[in-house]
Amino acid sequence: MGLKGPRTRVVDLRGAAVLPGFNDAHAHVVYYGLTRFGTDLGGSRSVAEIADRLRDHARRLKKGEWLQGMGYRVDELAELRPPHRTELDKATRDRPCYIDERGGHARVANTAALESAGLMGPGQDPPGGRIGRDRNGLPNGLLLERREQGILSAQRLLLSRGITSVGAAVNRGFADDLRAYERLAETGRLKMRVNEFLSWELLEAASSLGVRAGFGGPILRAGPIKVFVDGGADRVAMRSGGGVWRTTPEELRDIVSRATASGLQVAAHAIGDGAIEAMCDAVEASGDTALRHRVEHCTICPPDLQARLARLRMVAVMQPMAARFGRVASALFFPARDRKDLAAHAPLLKAGVSIAFSSDLPVTTDPNPWIGIKAATEDPVNGVSVLQALRAYTAGGAFASFEEKVKGTLEPGMLADLQVYERDPLGEPTSTWDRLRPRAVLLGGVKVLGSF
Repeated sequence: MGLKGPRTRVVDLRGAAVLPGFNDAHAHVVYYGLTRFGTDLGGSRSVAEIADRLRDHARRLKKGEWLQGMGYRVDELAELRPPHRTELDKATRDRPCYIDERGGHARVANTAALESAGLMGPGQDPPGGRIGRDRNGLPNGLLLERREQGILSAQRLLLSRGITSVGAAVNRGFADDLRAYERLAETGRLKMRVNEFLSWELLEAASSLGVRAGFGGPILRAGPIKVFVDGGADRVAMRSGGGVWRTTPEELRDIVSRATASGLQVAAHAIGDGAIEAMCDAVEASGDTALRHRVEHCTICPPDLQARLARLRMVAVMQPMAARFGRVASALFFPARDRKDLAAHAPLLKAGVSIAFSSDLPVTTDPNPWIGIKAATEDPVNGVSVLQALRAYTAGGAFASFEEKVKGTLEPGMLADLQVYERDPLGEPTSTWDRLRPRAVLLGGVKVLGSF
């Protein structure tokens, strides 16, 4: 109250609770938003069901509009395989259509979409990716975009969960996300703080333009250089062998070295201990520990790598909501000796590693941090305290983007990024946390959602 001036508005919340705005340090904002234009394929149990949902959605589209779908999982389909383009053709006919598996790492297109993109003939695979082909060599994969409206759709969801800052992760090749965010910021439609990742292909362009860690303003910043080291689920790179190297250790050392020389932070998708070790090796070879290089996911991290992350002053950006699924899936993907190191939240904190929590939206379909806090605190193997989880969802994300001096805590002089609840969430039963919603959300003291 010592900061109160003659024009200060004082709001009596009459017992309501105030928390710092959540910081989701790793969410695919653009990708999630783009999927909202299509039909939800989540929970589909067969290729036939996917076709039925697409056929129903197509009836609501105008002539010439593309048909999109998102959210199916191959392991939930009776066929245990993705649909073939000819199976999509039967449901979509001559309307271009493509569908995404949940997570955005695999897509299937129908013939019309492939022909539209000029991809129906034989050709080479793109760097770091693969186009599925029939025995005759014809391909069946495609990616298209539509951004600004997608960002606004994702923003509505994030704000409704009390998230005022987001680390906007990118999939490979998303080159113009930053421009879309900038247009929204210029017109006053961007109501959350965005730390926008830059795909590694933009490293040379960014460094030549003088982009450095923390480049940008209070609303939009050009964040870390994003690189994929390994794949997901059964494609993780483990020290015991197997997996997929989307970026080889040699290539990773080169990228981290060039980024470090330009003053750019690197955010490395690394799930397996082999991939995490490769990132540690790359940072160590760069000779710099001030840039807070990030390990995104950091899923299987044994004690020796925990110590290295701490020594190299790296940040682990993790998704506690995925830990619960991981405990079940680990029996399929990881040997028993590795499962104790899955989602090593408490051991990493004990080793002195800075942790930021996130949702990885849309891999996790609801980015509500309270679900993540519950998962992190109730993890029977590597659980943390409620306060530690709250810090990881607030101050931890701010630290990961070099903003811990301006946001993430409730202190004089910090940005007034706030969320207001009717009652203290910590006094509510944890069984209700998935339904917690803030009554109001403020960004820099300006209300962007709800009311007092």
